[in-house]
Amino acid sequence: MKTLVYSYIIGTIGGSLFVWLNMPLPWVLGAVTSLLFYKTVWNRDTTSSIPLKNISFALLGIQLGSSFTEGTFQQIGPYIIPYLVFTCLIIGISLFNGFIVSKWIRVNMDTSMLGSIPGGLSASIALSDSLHSNTVLVTIFHTIRLVAVLFIIPFSATHFFYEGDPNSAGLTQSTSNGDWYTIIFLILAYVAAVFLNKRIPAAYVMIPMFTVGVLKVMGIPMISLPDSVFIWAQITLGVYLGNSINIEDLIKAGKYCLIYFGLSVWLILLSFGLGYVFSQMVDISLATAILSIAPGGLIEMALTAQSVGGDPSIVSSLQMVRLLIVVMIVPIFLQWFFKRTEK
Repeated sequence: MKTLVYSYIIGTIGGSLFVWLNMPLPWVLGAVTSLLFYKTVWNRDTTSSIPLKNISFALLGIQLGSSFTEGTFQQIGPYIIPYLVFTCLIIGISLFNGFIVSKWIRVNMDTSMLGSIPGGLSASIALSDSLHSNTVLVTIFHTIRLVAVLFIIPFSATHFFYEGDPNSAGLTQSTSNGDWYTIIFLILAYVAAVFLNKRIPAAYVMIPMFTVGVLKVMGIPMISLPDSVFIWAQITLGVYLGNSINIEDLIKAGKYCLIYFGLSVWLILLSFGLGYVFSQMVDISLATAILSIAPGGLIEMALTAQSVGGDPSIVSSLQMVRLLIVVMIVPIFLQWFFKRTEK
């Protein structure tokens, strides 16, 4: 308990510093950076709480759901087909990169390809265990991608793709003001997420997000939660991510870190290019298009969209489509591919 309190204090200090420095995603990245600095320089332990992490995910889902409008679901319709093409292209290129790299370094093909998937860490680890791959390396390679995505994409979006919309630039936007009893819907959404967590990918985010989004589209105003609640949720996410990233594991991976970091940067740059093409094909802003295609987490990319004037409802919805592909279709394809290559 004491270590958890210290972790939150350090994360809050880091987040406050990043706010003062006007950095992107300050409460998340500030907490991540401060915990990494604390663990590395002082060689101290940190910890995070899974129940608190789940609650923070639900709160962030509520925050993202509040950005939905009546036109959100209608807007997404025309984007689906071209988005599926670009998403499958990103996933295919990332898997091909992992396959090629395994040919000239001492990493098994299945480990390399599983570690190159743009997202779906839990599904990748589960599949790695079932295939008897090197789960440690798979986790490390995903950690490298996570670090690259967390620091490169928000920074790039803030400095190069900022849309200049002050109404959507705040990260602490709460739900619209409604009667107090509507909090029952939020509680029920969280309970549903608890029971459906093993059946629905990212249930703690998706179920509250779509619950609030659908209710808002139906014209039902929800209770307004304080901005401090959403700040706490972002700090909790940062503490969880900062505790999950282990510098010692990255050092142990040695030269492989640089290789897979390079692959992550290449994939990010590719997503920027495809995002630009996507924005030209459909009626969507550049920031929204790039963050929808970027190989990052649903929460992080949607929060970044909110901070740079993009449309977080579209980003979160399209990122959800990519997540479903990564979690449900990619593992089936890889199992078939690995069995075929063994013959």
